Amino acid sequence: MLECIHPTYKAIDDQSVHILLPLAFDYQMEGLLHRCECFLITHNLPFLEKVWIADRYKLNRLLALCLREMRPNAKIDMNGAKYYALSDRVKVLLLERLHGSPPPEEIAEPPLDLEAFQRATDLNFAAIRAKTGRVYYVNPYYVAAWSNVFQDRILTNSHVEELYSPCSHEELSAFLMAIHPPQLRINEQNIGPVLMSAVKMESPGLLKKCSAILLSPQTHLSVFVRLSLLDRCFLHEMLPQCLQMVQRPEHLIQMTQQTTYDCLSTRARAAMLDRLSALLENPGLQSHSCQRCKMTSTCPNVTWLCPHCKTYSSDVNLLKGGTVTGTQFGVVGTATGPTGYGTTMNGPYQPGGIQQQQQGIYGNGPSTSGAYGSTAIN
Repeated sequence: MLECIHPTYKAIDDQSVHILLPLAFDYQMEGLLHRCECFLITHNLPFLEKVWIADRYKLNRLLALCLREMRPNAKIDMNGAKYYALSDRVKVLLLERLHGSPPPEEIAEPPLDLEAFQRATDLNFAAIRAKTGRVYYVNPYYVAAWSNVFQDRILTNSHVEELYSPCSHEELSAFLMAIHPPQLRINEQNIGPVLMSAVKMESPGLLKKCSAILLSPQTHLSVFVRLSLLDRCFLHEMLPQCLQMVQRPEHLIQMTQQTTYDCLSTRARAAMLDRLSALLENPGLQSHSCQRCKMTSTCPNVTWLCPHCKTYSSDVNLLKGGTVTGTQFGVVGTATGPTGYGTTMNGPYQPGGIQQQQQGIYGNGPSTSGAYGSTAIN
């Protein structure tokens, strides 16, 4: 239990939830009960066992969701021990649902506010002041458990009746609601101020929660928004992991065209270029129309024709040895690999090289210096 309520914030699993539930219920730990309820909502358990847990520990939100998922005329073992252990209220709800009654509406969670921090009490006796001047009354030792900034101040200063926070009013209020029970549920709408307050207050536990949400594939945020939040909070070590969500180079090109792209730091832009170079490791052509079959396709590689021996080669190392004189052909196949940003001789992706006169086997003609060497155009 101590590992789960400490700011290191150990995750709840299918084994610890059965140990934590009776402790959290007996000691009225609303924050821990809420975390156990959120875990049980997404965890697969037998229906009656989940209903029994919701009834035993007064998890009304979990109970309402179970009744909503239950279908009329569903098969329920009414002779088992779990059913007999249910309260009469829950048995009535189950029987009504079995006979076609609509499920009860989800019980709304009480809104979180800062009323408990508006005045000084025996528990919250220290005043914490935001940069904008707003004052809240908190327990400094509880806040110090979540913030390394306040932990250092309390250890070095015996006067803890008034503390100053590096956060704004919005960030400080988000921080207090996120660390105090029942703990604010962090989502896409409020993760911005919570993450900023976690960075300014140097809160490892809150940073761990926010980073897990930002790097989760289920979070409904664009990669550019996640990248901007991490960059703004100086969490540059997480940038490569965030950019792993981008699988196509054209998506990175679109990110560079965002209006707030210039607000990114140099490290964030460098991380984007590193990801782009990783996606462009295999040289290839853009989608183009084949001159033979007139079909639009994406070439997974490039085949070169030697003008001397008339043999074909797809060896990429040939492009790294300097000037390559020959004719370039795109290999059209059924494979649809990742689209590269290579260079083509014709079409909208023509490189802006330096035109010069070059002596070739077909006489003098203009040539273009491309990204992979000089290729003659005849």
